[in-house]
Amino acid sequence: MSDTSLVSIIIPTYNSARWLAEAVDSALGQTYPDLEILVFDNASTDNTPELMRTYDDPRLTYFRETENVGFAGNVTRGIRAASGAFFMVLGADDILEPTFVETAVMRLRSAPDAQMLHGGAIWIDDDGKPIGAFDGDWPETCSGDDAFIRAFTSGFCYSCVFSRTAPVKSLGAMDESWGMISDSWLFLKLCLAGDVLFIKEPLVRYRVRESSLSFELYADGKMFDDQMSGLKEAFAWPEASHLRPRIHQAQIAVAQQAFNTLHMTRIGAGLGGTIRKAIQIVRAEPRILFAPLAWVRFGFSVLPAPLIRSIRKQRKNRLEVSFATENSKH
Repeated sequence: MSDTSLVSIIIPTYNSARWLAEAVDSALGQTYPDLEILVFDNASTDNTPELMRTYDDPRLTYFRETENVGFAGNVTRGIRAASGAFFMVLGADDILEPTFVETAVMRLRSAPDAQMLHGGAIWIDDDGKPIGAFDGDWPETCSGDDAFIRAFTSGFCYSCVFSRTAPVKSLGAMDESWGMISDSWLFLKLCLAGDVLFIKEPLVRYRVRESSLSFELYADGKMFDDQMSGLKEAFAWPEASHLRPRIHQAQIAVAQQAFNTLHMTRIGAGLGGTIRKAIQIVRAEPRILFAPLAWVRFGFSVLPAPLIRSIRKQRKNRLEVSFATENSKH
C-alpha cells in the first residue's frame, strides 16, 4: 500500500549532468515535505555518477543502469519503483518552481474524479534563459475525452504532468514502440482514466535544447511521422473508440504543429529540406492546405536562414526582458 501523502518524483537521465543538478535541487526544494525522488541513470557516459555522489538526502535515491534501456524503458523502471500515492516524471534538464508539488497535490485532492493534472511552463534554453512559454488552451477542469483531443490540438508539457500513481501502475509499463513520444502514450492513457486538471500559472521551467534529439526529429520530419503514427494508434484503442469521429481534428492539429516547426528544418536542412518536409505534411493531411496559418508558417520558413536566426534572437531578447520585468514584481 502506497503512502497516501507521499509523492514520487521520477527523474530519468542520460548524459544530462550539465543540467541534472538543477532538476534534482528543484525537486528537493519543494515546499511539499513528503517526497521520494528517484533518479534513473540510463548508462550515462558523462559525470552523472560523480554528481549524484555529492548528494546526501534520505528522500533521494540514485539508480544506475549498466546498459541503455531507452527513454520508455527508463521511465518504466520509475513506474515500478514508485511507492507514493502521487507520481510525476521530471525531465533531467527541467526545473520545478518550489510550490509545484504542493499546488498539484492540493488540486488533485480537491477533485476526486480527476486522475491527472498538468500546467503552464516557461521554455528555457541551454543556459536557462526564457525563450517562450506554454500556457495552453485548457480549462481548469475538463473531461478525459475532451483532454484526449486537446492533447493533440492544444498540446502539453510532460514535465508539468502530475497524476495519481494507481492509474499509472495499472498500465504496467510505457509502450516502448512509441519511442521518443512515449510520454504522449502515457498522457493519452491517463486522459482516458478520468478528468484532467490544468494549472495555468507556469510552475515549471522546461528546457528546449536545439542540440537535443527532439529538435533534430522536428527538423527532419521524423517527429511528424511518429506523431501521426501514434495518433492513429491511439484512436484505434478500444477505450478511445467513441472518439474516432474526431480523429481528423487531431490530424489537422498535428499537421499545423509540423508547419509551425518548419523554420527548424530551414535552419537545419536548408530550403530543399523545408520543401520536402512541407510536401510530406500535405501528403499525410491534405486539409492543412485550407489552414491560413499553415501558409503563414510556410512563408516564414522559406526566409533566408540567417534572417530566421535573427528574428528568433530578437524574440528571445524580448522574452528575457519581459521575464526579468515580471520577476522583479514578485
